[in-house]
Amino acid sequence: MKPDKQFIIIDHNIEKIKEFINEIIIEPKHLLSKWAKITNQTPAAKIGYIGQHLASLITGVPGTGSGARGNDLTDRSEVKSCNKVDQVDKCNNCGARVLRLEDKCPDCGSADIKRKDDSKWLFSVRDEQELKQYKNLDRIVLLLMDYPNFASGDFKDIRICAFEIYPKEERMQAFKELISNHYYNIFLPKQEKNKKTNPMNFHPWSFQFYKCNPIKTFECIIKDIDTCPNIAINSYIAPSCERDNSLKPLPMPSTLLKKEEWKEIIKKANYAEEIQPLIDNGFLKEKGLGKLTKCQFAKLPIKDKAAALPFLDQNLRDMVPLRPIVSALQKKHYQRG
Repeated sequence: MKPDKQFIIIDHNIEKIKEFINEIIIEPKHLLSKWAKITNQTPAAKIGYIGQHLASLITGVPGTGSGARGNDLTDRSEVKSCNKVDQVDKCNNCGARVLRLEDKCPDCGSADIKRKDDSKWLFSVRDEQELKQYKNLDRIVLLLMDYPNFASGDFKDIRICAFEIYPKEERMQAFKELISNHYYNIFLPKQEKNKKTNPMNFHPWSFQFYKCNPIKTFECIIKDIDTCPNIAINSYIAPSCERDNSLKPLPMPSTLLKKEEWKEIIKKANYAEEIQPLIDNGFLKEKGLGKLTKCQFAKLPIKDKAAALPFLDQNLRDMVPLRPIVSALQKKHYQRG
């Protein structure tokens, strides 16, 4: 997983990334928010092309100028973007649309708002050739823009992340399995019945996402984006750095596991060598335990298991099989890119 250096020609990446974020994301967001209050239109910007610019700055690899109709980067990397910022929300009382900048429903005045967080990456696979292309990609670059504090209803800060998946690499084979499952078990059966087909939904932070063992290559937080924005880059893997096993995939939150998946891990793992070293010391202290035996761990309720073992490394998550992916119907025909 070594990037081809002949394609890495964009330098001074950190400075250019910050400048781009300020000029293309922060300043336009302020203007769109201003006009959204007048027009009642969503202030969310389409991130597709913005994501491709960011991918080039983060990887150091320029695009091909194809307008998303060919290779996204000159090294043939595929770029996918997902924007969870400024999604249009829904009033739980009357069902009306509510903009993210609104505290109450404009129709009924209710403050009971369903805040949406369901944007995802889309992979369109319409024939065997397209499936083969995805499975033989050297690299997939995933761009994500979301709220780090969404769960607490805090929309002041925005996070931008970049992840990389290498479908040809052994530890990332789950991606090939996922996209094959979508094509053969979801797309083709619908096509054969003349039903509406749709792309594969690949959700950030989902079980399937972590199973693909993605590597995070970039993360920045834009603090107080609407008032006094400040860009803080928390992590960045240089474009020429080898993406080998020394770069660990994202740790997978164990709260994503189902009951049967916990049983699978306990059954397959060498507890003393593969689970016990990862047990959270804070949990042991809270429970007044010096250590946690395999028998004790197995008997814990699922909530306590997750507290004791908050994250799964690559070894443990590989013990759990993939779940079949489910695609929801799109409201309109999806075009790749």
